[in-house]
Amino acid sequence: MNRIYLMPKVLIISFILLYIYETFNFWDILLAIIVSSLFVLLMQILYMFLKGKYYLHCMKKGKVNIDKIYSYINQVLKTVNYFLGLKVTAYHLERFDPKRNYLIIPNHQSNCDVTILLEVIKRPIVFVSKISISKLIIVRDWMKLIGSLYLDKNDMRGQIRIMKKVENKLNENENVVIFPEGKRSFSSEMNEFKPGTFKVATKTKVDILPVTINNAYKLRKNYPWKKTDISVYFHEPIPYEVYKDMTTQELAKMVKGVVESKIICE
Repeated sequence: MNRIYLMPKVLIISFILLYIYETFNFWDILLAIIVSSLFVLLMQILYMFLKGKYYLHCMKKGKVNIDKIYSYINQVLKTVNYFLGLKVTAYHLERFDPKRNYLIIPNHQSNCDVTILLEVIKRPIVFVSKISISKLIIVRDWMKLIGSLYLDKNDMRGQIRIMKKVENKLNENENVVIFPEGKRSFSSEMNEFKPGTFKVATKTKVDILPVTINNAYKLRKNYPWKKTDISVYFHEPIPYEVYKDMTTQELAKMVKGVVESKIICE
């Protein structure tokens, strides 16, 4: 799926403005491009907002095509990552079998890890995110459409309810992404994996798919002047038979070791 191309729209509107005002000097051309860029960007954001509301309305009536939603999300996030200067390359994506479902366990280097994974994995996946994401006006509708769940670190009972919902989604053959570090590292070094994350795996007997994201933390330093090369490495899935006799502490340590094995330290 290609990204959304905004520049042709900007050029067309710029030409119309210049034609209407019958001016083609350098500063007027530059001003027309700036005005057109802002207009196109605002219209695209408004379109995304209204499209999200429309899909939510269709969802309530049971008339929604989840594959169509994910296709659009993938297209949008590919565009977002492009403007952030992210060049995302996936390795061994074939290890993600679309006929199976997984508890997907990545490391957490930056605020863009979700957009990176959504660009790479072109199949429906559910994210367990922090509660603050639900307050972002445009994002929250699309996160709701893909069935994302929100964890509030200050609500222990709420966390139990959310993990029960994660368990239900895994039992319903959905793919779920959880960041077991619990917070972003903003570096190549990983935080410890929380053992509680893996209770849903032992209960549902689902395969665990470790994923390593590299260089995402560099965006803070590189943007907007330098591109950031992101690599996403998919490890071999870990079947239930391998970890069934492990404690959650042992499982967390093992999976962390797998994810850490492909970390690029610079």
